[in-house]
Amino acid sequence: MSLCVAALGPFIASPQRVPAQQHATFLGMDRNDYPGDANMQLLQKTFVFTGYWLNTPPGASHNTWAGKRASLQSMGFGFLLLFNGREYKELKASGDAASVGARDAATAAQAATTDGFPKKAIIFLDQEQGGRMLPEQRAYIHAWIDGVTKAGYGAGVYCSGIAFRESSNVSVITANDIRDNAGGRDIHFFVSNDHCGSAPG
Repeated sequence: MSLCVAALGPFIASPQRVPAQQHATFLGMDRNDYPGDANMQLLQKTFVFTGYWLNTPPGASHNTWAGKRASLQSMGFGFLLLFNGREYKELKASGDAASVGARDAATAAQAATTDGFPKKAIIFLDQEQGGRMLPEQRAYIHAWIDGVTKAGYGAGVYCSGIAFRESSNVSVITANDIRDNAGGRDIHFFVSNDHCGSAPG
């Protein structure tokens, strides 16, 4: 079974509250395909949180995580709520990336509500493409953040923290680029600093 492993602070991962001044790290997993209840029970011995897809994950044909929240919560898992964002070529072809972002935000919020996640839970937009965001990507991300926030959820971005070389003397970190151009938006970040690529399933 192929897993991408991540560490996360207490504000998402832990099933119980941890005082803000207490520093703790929680081990979690992210997998595109749902491994099955029996495997998740075994994995819970190691991991305290799991990525949970609200739409079809990258490279998959359908979402096998939908409807699994209650059983996973009963096993003791915390959640990293994930929504698979659009790639640049699709946004460029749409002619209106902001409208696509607004529609996807509504889809993300509805999926979270349907699966029983409470308002104010943070939903992370999975931004697979890295480097400096192009205008269409920025418009999409901003509209998505605004829509998720308006729907009563926290909005975040799950992206790379690895420097992407644009030229011989210029490199860009995706997380910094999104943060520095947020236009005052309150965005939570889950930043990947390893080289575990997106799984095909």
